[in-house]
Amino acid sequence: MSDFTPTPPSAPTFRSTEIDDIAQSMRQERRRHLEDVEAAVAESELARTPIDLRLMQLGNHSIEVGLELTDREIRGRVVHVAGEIVTIETIGGDHFDVVIERVHGVHYIDRPGEVRAVNTGFPETLVARLREIWTADERCTIGRLVGHALVGDIRAVTDSHIELVDPQGNCWLLPHSNIAWVGPKV
Repeated sequence: MSDFTPTPPSAPTFRSTEIDDIAQSMRQERRRHLEDVEAAVAESELARTPIDLRLMQLGNHSIEVGLELTDREIRGRVVHVAGEIVTIETIGGDHFDVVIERVHGVHYIDRPGEVRAVNTGFPETLVARLREIWTADERCTIGRLVGHALVGDIRAVTDSHIELVDPQGNCWLLPHSNIAWVGPKV
């Protein structure tokens, strides 16, 4: 037997600053990776969120939105989302009830305000909201998909249409399918 024992190769020696630089680089790489993962999760979440829930999220963050409709834009904060309608409160405190599927587009600038709850209770349908206004005997404005908005008093709400009397005494039969929004007397 020989007395020769091989000596292991010596491990590389690093100075403290090199170790710190390597650790810093690894932390930055990890941070970039986590940011990429977080962005992918957020993108995936937005891709699966229906418009009613997205409107609720915007309302919960007090983000001012603009709803584009056939005859106008309604700007304000979302205060109610349920079923087929979203309610927007304007800066002046007026409430507009809008049929979500009749909105042409929603725009906003992502500047969240204070977090607040959005009402999700009654009414959930256009018919329910129209019946509330009819029962309260309030004058209102009806925004139509085709034609100008009409101000008047609701005389009847059926399952297919409303009957409205305008300030000149004209009687109108308006199918629900042509009503895009309901607001205060403007």
